Amino acid sequence: MALRTNSKKAKSNIRAYIMDNFDGCNYGYETPATFKECARLILDTFEKEYIHKYNAHRNRQLLFCDWCAGLPSILDTCYFYNRSAIDDLGTILEETDAEKSRFSESDAEQLLTRLIYRELVNA
Repeated sequence: MALRTNSKKAKSNIRAYIMDNFDGCNYGYETPATFKECARLILDTFEKEYIHKYNAHRNRQLLFCDWCAGLPSILDTCYFYNRSAIDDLGTILEETDAEKSRFSESDAEQLLTRLIYRELVNA
């Protein structure tokens, strides 16, 4: 049975996924020692690169999804491009193939990105 997205194990898996997909070399960042440091670096980069006065009033989570779809180099979000979001999400939630089949690729991209954002903000 798949994990619920708000379970401790799923949250832990998402945090591990974020740490594994962090790449700060283009920004001169070393790999952070803690998830909290990693989250701060990713969110600071998001703010600098994507939050402008013309969109500052919009929902931050939606803006984060837009930013991730643009493939930022600090966080590997290639599930929007050439990797299966369904498979990535299925691994995080420990889903069987049958459970993974309930998502379209687009739905999985959006859910995975929202889960990443939730964990970054909660850190």
